Amino acid sequence: MKRSKLILGLGLVLVLVLGILMGGCGGKTDSGNVGKTQGTSDTGKKLRLGWTVARQDDHPYTVAAETFAKVVKEKTNGKVQVDLYPGGQLGGDRDMFESIQMGNLDVGVISAPVIASFTQVLVGTDMPYIFNNDYDLLYKAESGPAGQKLLQKLEQATGVKALSFIYQPFRHFFTNRPIKSLDDMKGLKLRCMETPVHIDIFKALGANPTPLPYNDVYTAMQTGTIDGFESDVIGANASKFYEVSKYITISGHFNNAVVMVMSEKTWAQLSPEEQQAVQDAANEAAKASLDITKKANDKYMQVMKDKGVTINEVDLKPFIEAEKPVIDKYEAQIPEVKEFVEAVRNMK
Repeated sequence: MKRSKLILGLGLVLVLVLGILMGGCGGKTDSGNVGKTQGTSDTGKKLRLGWTVARQDDHPYTVAAETFAKVVKEKTNGKVQVDLYPGGQLGGDRDMFESIQMGNLDVGVISAPVIASFTQVLVGTDMPYIFNNDYDLLYKAESGPAGQKLLQKLEQATGVKALSFIYQPFRHFFTNRPIKSLDDMKGLKLRCMETPVHIDIFKALGANPTPLPYNDVYTAMQTGTIDGFESDVIGANASKFYEVSKYITISGHFNNAVVMVMSEKTWAQLSPEEQQAVQDAANEAAKASLDITKKANDKYMQVMKDKGVTINEVDLKPFIEAEKPVIDKYEAQIPEVKEFVEAVRNMK
C-alpha cells in the first residue's frame, strides 16, 4: 500500500515537471515582442504609427497616416506594412515622442508645440502671422529647403528621424462675444496651449491667456471659466464647439505645425530601398494632408455657419503689428527662428 502511494506520488511530480517544461517552451510568443518597435509577420516587417486625434475620414492626421501606410506597402511590395493607432491609443504626443526616441514606437504624428519642450528648433513655425493664412506659402516654406533644414536640426537635437511636416488648417478665435477689432481682445480669458510661445502671442494681443488641457475647453466655455479659445475648424467641429461658442473671428494667427517622425532604431533596420519608400510615403502623406486641409477647412467653416455660429472678418493689420515684438524676441533668442522667418519673408 505504501509502495503504491509512493509510485503515485512520483508520477504526479513527473507530470507536473513535464508541464512546466512544456509551458516554458511554448508560452513566450506574445511576451517576446513586448517593448519592441518593428515587428515581423509572415509577409515582412510591421511598423506601428500613432497619433492623438480620433480617426476621422477627412481629418489631415488620418489622411496622412493612411496615405503613408498605403504608399509604404505599395513601394515595398508588401514587405513593410504599417499598423495605425489613432486617438491616443499609444499615448499623448509627449509620450509617443519619448517612445520614438527610446526606440519603443516606430512612427508618430506629433505636434510641434509639444516638441518645443525637447528642443526649440521648430519654434519658428509657430511665429504669428508669418504665413498670412496662405496654405501654398505654408507648404512652400515647410516642404522646401527652409523646412527641411528644420527637420535635419530636429534629428540632430533629439535623435529621431524627421520625415516630413504634416498640414492642418490655420487657427482662429472662437468666443462667446464678438471680436470686431484688436480692442475687443483686451482682457479676454483665452484658452491656450501650455507653451511660453503661445502665452506670449496672446498676451501681445491684450488677451489673458489661460492654459488648459484641450479636453477641458467645452466645459470651461459652458461655465464661463474662459471667454474663448483658438482652434482650427476641423477640430472644433469634432468637439462640437459650435454648441458653446457663438462667434468665430478669422485670424489665421498660426498653423500649429505637426511633424511625422520615426525611430532611428527602426530606420536603421530598413534596407536603403525601404528607407527611400518610407521617405517617399511621408512626402506623399504631407501633400495629402495639405489637400484635405484645404477642402475640409471650407467644408467645416460652412458647417459652423449652418450651426448658427457667426463668422467675423476683422482688419488684421493691428493684430500683425502687435505681434512684431514677439517675433523679434524669439528671433533674438533662437537662431533657427530668425533663419526660418527670414526665409518665409523672402518667399512672399
